[in-house]
Amino acid sequence: MTDPSVQAAAAILQRHGIRYTVVGGQAIARNAATTTQDVDVMVTTDDYHDAVERLSLDKGLTLALEGGAVTRFGIQSLGGVPLDVVDAGVFAGKKTGAEFFDFLLDEESSESDGILYASPEAVWYTRLLTKRWRAYAEKIVTNVIDGLAADHLDRVEAIGKRFGTDAILKERIAYVRDELKRPDLDALIRRA
Repeated sequence: MTDPSVQAAAAILQRHGIRYTVVGGQAIARNAATTTQDVDVMVTTDDYHDAVERLSLDKGLTLALEGGAVTRFGIQSLGGVPLDVVDAGVFAGKKTGAEFFDFLLDEESSESDGILYASPEAVWYTRLLTKRWRAYAEKIVTNVIDGLAADHLDRVEAIGKRFGTDAILKERIAYVRDELKRPDLDALIRRA
């Protein structure tokens, strides 16, 4: 069953003809427990500014934060639940934002109820490339505790090689793997 906030966001994006895929916690929620409330969607770099402009005019949204590669809106019908629109170019490494977005749609997303969701590996990849990667590393550890296999990190490495971000990811993936070896997590992960 699709989360109501994802349904609302999808309806707005589709009404404006914006190509997107759901990333972040709502994409992870299809595979493991999560408490996320917001909806993160990625759009292609070529459409990012136009998409933000079109959404800024939508009466069902309020512009909450604009700047850089992420623009946050509030979905009014849901009491302001955040809708973050993310520029794919941030994660493209040595390729273009359009190339990363097409890869995400063609190889790392699947459809449910007419909505595209990024794979856990793609979500982890994007999380580990942000400035706040350590906080997201802890979310990845939680995802593993909640049932996602740690071997998804191998695919994150492969994505990094494909886009030339593997040097940045190497240290960050090693950090996650080290965290997963903590003795206090051992019993939790084995139960998952």
